[in-house]
Amino acid sequence: MAHNSSPQHQDENNGYQGAKIRAQGSRYGAQTLLISAGVLLVLVAVIKFRPGEVLLAEIFILSASLVGVLVGFLKLREPFYSIYLDKGKLSYNHKYGCWQLAVGNLARVGVVQVQRQGQVLDLNVIGICLRDEDEFLGRLSPRLAGRLLVEQRHFLIQAIKAYCQDGKECPPHWLVEDTDYISETGCKYTGLLAMFANRMNNLKLLTGYHILLPAAALDRDIWTFSYMLHRWQQDPELTVSRLRRELSVASGK
Repeated sequence: MAHNSSPQHQDENNGYQGAKIRAQGSRYGAQTLLISAGVLLVLVAVIKFRPGEVLLAEIFILSASLVGVLVGFLKLREPFYSIYLDKGKLSYNHKYGCWQLAVGNLARVGVVQVQRQGQVLDLNVIGICLRDEDEFLGRLSPRLAGRLLVEQRHFLIQAIKAYCQDGKECPPHWLVEDTDYISETGCKYTGLLAMFANRMNNLKLLTGYHILLPAAALDRDIWTFSYMLHRWQQDPELTVSRLRRELSVASGK
């Protein structure tokens, strides 16, 4: 199976013609790190050279500064662009790799919702329904598959809780994915890719979607982004062109 490298490595040197989207969650990493580190250094110096006991307020600011340094560091580790969208495919860029979705493989897209206690709840994630699971899995690295299994497990648990309410029994394999999988076309998968394929099937049963795109990777709210992907499915070239103009105006170029 051929696993794709980061779209940033593939496309930027060739004059990438698609739209590059930066997640809101990854912004201001350097500023957060520098400001927090500056406050931390000043506070440590004040505590060291000032006589008397450390005040409770100083302990609180010290703790907040340490958290700020950690948050800034984690933000800097994230890819600069989280999503690449062109007329042929969508690429989700993650620090552990990337997955790609051809526009022809997108069957349906929408905000994932579940019903709990008579109320409809959004899971703060976009769902993608595939036409061909083998095409998607063939471009997915085991390393990224394993990471996504961990990162997105809480969405699965929320969907299971909604499905299993009112005493309905839930199969145990929904929580522990099997390490073997055979697709409808007969392709065999093992290890992390098989676990991810089983997760996709479980999510499809529970939510109607195979793949999850988290809100943290987006530059706008999930409803607006979901609608944009729907427009991209209908007219990829026009949607990408409009998005490029929009991002260009927003960046002041």
